[in-house]
Amino acid sequence: MDDNTFKYANFASEVTSSTARGTSFQGYNNQGVEWQGDLSDAAIDTMYYMDAVDVRMLPEGNAQYIVQKRKYYATQGDVSFDTSEPSTADISNFGTNLVDGVVITPARYYKAATVSNFGNRTNLRPLVQDKRDEMSFGMSDLIDYTISRALGDATETDSSVAGAITLYGGDATADSGLEAGDVLTTELINEAEVLLSGRTAYYWNSETWTASSGTKNPWFNEARDPYVLMIGQRQKQALRNSSQFVNASEYGSRVVISSGEIGEYLGIRVIVSNNAESVAAAGDGPDGKGATTVAMTRCIMMKGRKAYTFVWGEKPKFTPFAKEWRDQRGIVLTADFDGSTVHDDAIMKIDVSDL
Repeated sequence: MDDNTFKYANFASEVTSSTARGTSFQGYNNQGVEWQGDLSDAAIDTMYYMDAVDVRMLPEGNAQYIVQKRKYYATQGDVSFDTSEPSTADISNFGTNLVDGVVITPARYYKAATVSNFGNRTNLRPLVQDKRDEMSFGMSDLIDYTISRALGDATETDSSVAGAITLYGGDATADSGLEAGDVLTTELINEAEVLLSGRTAYYWNSETWTASSGTKNPWFNEARDPYVLMIGQRQKQALRNSSQFVNASEYGSRVVISSGEIGEYLGIRVIVSNNAESVAAAGDGPDGKGATTVAMTRCIMMKGRKAYTFVWGEKPKFTPFAKEWRDQRGIVLTADFDGSTVHDDAIMKIDVSDL
């Protein structure tokens, strides 16, 4: 994240004594006028990605947070047990270095909003409160957007190291090969679930689906940390068009039919977010293999609380201030945060066409 994102900016040039009062109103002196009491707000996105990952609070007086992790558990193939009675030789020792850590250093973010006292007093709306709400929404969206992109950029599996695995819609082997109709399907969800819970990691060796020699963690879908599938709006449409997904007997409940809401499939929480990484036709595919020919979205299936850790250094805080020498007042928003992927092999990337 850019630690200058919220620095040095304010709304003094945007919210002035004239703009604060809105458009000038022309009415007749002897006719009544009724004003709507509530502001008609724009849509507010929820931090769905943040809800699905591990969130920690850094104790005061510390600058960094270290996530301790075990790379993987040794299997029978990793341990050579002695079978001969150790009468003339010592029992062989087992030594590994599988315990590691990820360092997360929360950075400071700033934003300020300044309004004139005259504009605030003569406006129907409480301007400082309005700016407080808008900045809150902006920071929330930035956090969710950042987590989404970090998950999409997780290190991929290669020939010898198990990491994130990428699946493509249809018969594509790269984002540049996606075509219209290569949408998200229940078959892709099924394959991703099988791969996420298995021990073998795969990667695309050119256009060949190849098993890696690296050791992958066989993640379990647990109630306290279930698999989560983050999708975009077009993928919601594709799944609702699937009779297999909507069918109540296969879905396990009547949630989809009765309310039209995205719920669970194969024990996987399916969540729709407007921050799912998407690319317009002819844009650079997120897999780095060339331009796309169709609009596409990168969906993420993950074992969320193992895949990514988000750390608050200090949660968002608003501090009011007054500038008597300018007859202004305002608020400053500050927060310390950062995050990092922890287990790349707890992430499945599913790149599909939007239509």
